[in-house]
Amino acid sequence: MMLRHGLLALFWMVSSLLLNGCLAPASSPTRFFLLTALPMSGKTEVKQGLVVELEPVEIPQYLKRPEMVTRTGGNRLQLERLYQWAGDLKEDIGRVLMENLSQILVSDRVVNLPNRSDSPPNFRVLVSLNRFEPDETGQVLLDARWSLFDGKDLLIVTRHSRITAQASDSTDYEALAAAMSKALGVLSQEMGEGIRFAAGQK
Repeated sequence: MMLRHGLLALFWMVSSLLLNGCLAPASSPTRFFLLTALPMSGKTEVKQGLVVELEPVEIPQYLKRPEMVTRTGGNRLQLERLYQWAGDLKEDIGRVLMENLSQILVSDRVVNLPNRSDSPPNFRVLVSLNRFEPDETGQVLLDARWSLFDGKDLLIVTRHSRITAQASDSTDYEALAAAMSKALGVLSQEMGEGIRFAAGQK
């Protein structure tokens, strides 16, 4: 009888501790990620390259949050509480596009507005993302519309880009961030080609 009462007392004590979180397992640490620009090409930086101004990137409302977002169905999204962006995703996308275009155009005068170059702009670019997230298989879909304006703010062209990139591991969030960076690199290449064509460059 005493043994039974002792076991009951131990059961209630352990239950109480669990409810109070004293014996709860340690929570997993939150991991933070950044998007990355294209690898350095090794080209010599020039000081007289094209002056290109990038407007702040427009992104969907569901991406305006610290958690990484994955699409688990056609109309269903999942927020990854333990896997988050190290900064503001919208600003990080703008930073990567600026760094990529600087390399592609071989110019150190590509800037994100409201920052400006000392020289008048040759072009202004407006980028709007409709989708930018991986799915359950690790495939990233980047759906974007971008417009190119000349230095007098006259529209030159508007294009729709739909880009996919596959992560090496669908369960590795570092690989997912790398695939998203790769998709931005492809978008940057398309934008760079459009800018060079408008500028009469090959």
